[in-house]
Amino acid sequence: MKTRYILIPVMLLLSALVVYVLYPTDENRIRKIISNCGQAIISEDIDGLMGSISYNYLDDYGNSYLWLKTAFQRVFEQLSDIKIEKNIIAISVNDDFAEVELSARVLASRGEEKGYIIGDPATTGKIKVSFEKTANKWLITKTEGVFDKNPPAGYW
Repeated sequence: MKTRYILIPVMLLLSALVVYVLYPTDENRIRKIISNCGQAIISEDIDGLMGSISYNYLDDYGNSYLWLKTAFQRVFEQLSDIKIEKNIIAISVNDDFAEVELSARVLASRGEEKGYIIGDPATTGKIKVSFEKTANKWLITKTEGVFDKNPPAGYW
């Protein structure tokens, strides 16, 4: 009888500990989305990439979800051997909104030419990504610093 009284709280405590350890935080979910987007770009998987983008996407240049999808389709047709080097500088998470600051370099080939799309050999490009929380996942709603008006040095 006494064993049952001890076993029940221990089981509840262990259950809570398992949920705490195994249940991913919003920050970890966002890190995974950033990683998955990078892998989708490297493997030129447009569906994998766009699955992390909100239909409400709108950046400072007026680019929407459909524009972004079309742009990436063209990029994937023209470029190959895409390499991404990224580092997450900061993640700030509120209830339904999050921002991630990244430093990144993106190197790709077009035919025989190779060049940097973001950053250059000496410096990384600074990128800010905004997220919204939907009912069951985080989605990208805006990016800043990716579509620069002046291509970086080394760009073809």
